[in-house]
Amino acid sequence: MRAILAFVVMLSLGILVAQAGEPRTRAEASVDRSEVLVGDPIQYVVTITHPQGVVIEWPSLGGTVGDFTVEASGAEAPRTDDGIATEARWYRLASYSAGPHTIPETVVKYQTGDGETHEARTQAITMTVKSLLPSDWERQDIRDVKPLIPVRSTWWWLLGGLAALGGVVGIWWWRRQQKRIAVPSLPPRPPHDIAFDALSKLRQEDLPSHDRYEEYYIRLSGIVRAYIEARFGVKAPEMTTEEFLQVASNAQALSVSHRRLLQEFLERCDLVKFARYEPSRHEADEAFEAARRFIQDTVPSPGLAVASAGKIA
Repeated sequence: MRAILAFVVMLSLGILVAQAGEPRTRAEASVDRSEVLVGDPIQYVVTITHPQGVVIEWPSLGGTVGDFTVEASGAEAPRTDDGIATEARWYRLASYSAGPHTIPETVVKYQTGDGETHEARTQAITMTVKSLLPSDWERQDIRDVKPLIPVRSTWWWLLGGLAALGGVVGIWWWRRQQKRIAVPSLPPRPPHDIAFDALSKLRQEDLPSHDRYEEYYIRLSGIVRAYIEARFGVKAPEMTTEEFLQVASNAQALSVSHRRLLQEFLERCDLVKFARYEPSRHEADEAFEAARRFIQDTVPSPGLAVASAGKIA
């Protein structure tokens, strides 16, 4: 009987020694500081150490932990040392009320290798949250309204500005009136000056040398007709040669020699323009000289009006 009792005692002691030698699962909590101002972030860390093979079931803290708001969370990288694993979760907390506040204990569940579920609890942590206001703010009264600041009158600034604006407007109006004053225009160029310039340009182009006789005669006759229109007030460019010569003969606006010279000149031009006559270079030069001589001979005397010699109606 004594032998059986001794065996039972030794067996119980062995079981106790074996359990005492096995590593346990522990939970710890920590913060990065014990005092903060209202709204300042706090780093709250929950660390679990456990044997390998233990499965940790991390709790969901939600949006608040005690009097603190959970603004962010995350996990640290797990590590293992001599068969002991360490896992941690961090939470960024903040409190928006001053005074002492406590972060309650966090309960972490875990499963061992035999499938049983156990709990590990962290310790509660008390912190102090300080106000941003001075300690005696409740005894401080509201400051009185500051006295009125005297403002100097701005009427003279306004009057000065209006006077300056009036001066600018007056100068602008005066300059505008000056621009409206009619500037004496230069007298128009005499028709013979215009015609001589056109003849000079036509000669410089030397169209006959390039066998461009038709263009040459068209421009030569156009110069003479434009001169007659400006010199005698006749719409010569709108009339045929026969119509113009008939009106000129009836009105006696030109002398007989001038009418004969003009008739020969216009008829030569019509041969080239309408009858496809091919003139020689000598004939082209003669036509040019006839046009020049007609204009030269009909230049009005100084002091006479352009159309004073009579108009062909």
